[in-house]
Amino acid sequence: MILEKRSTHLYLKPDNKEKNSFCSVILSSDYSSDILIDLSSLEITDESLVFSLNQINRDIVSKGFCLVIVLKVAPSVSDIEPLNIVPTLIEAVDYIQMEQIQRDLRLSL
Repeated sequence: MILEKRSTHLYLKPDNKEKNSFCSVILSSDYSSDILIDLSSLEITDESLVFSLNQINRDIVSKGFCLVIVLKVAPSVSDIEPLNIVPTLIEAVDYIQMEQIQRDLRLSL
C-alpha cells in the first residue's frame, strides 16, 4: 500500500491484496486532512468495500474534510451515491482543491 502525506491531502493507494484491510487503517488513524483513495488498480469492488468506504466517508465528513475515490468504473452496488467517485487522479485532485476553496470562502465570509 502506498500512503503519502501530500501538500493538500493524504494519498492512499492499496493493492488488490489489501482492498479490505486498508479501510481499518484509515478508520484507526487520526488524520486531519482530505483523503484521496486511488482504487484505479483494483480489479473488483464489492458491497463490503463500498460499505467500508461509506464508513470512512462519514467519519471524514464529520471532521470537516472530504474523501475522493478514484475508480475507473463505479460499481453497480447499492449505497454508492454518498461517495465522491471520479475516474482519474487529476479529477480527484481538482475535486479536493475545489472543496478546500469552498471551505476557505465560507470561513472568510
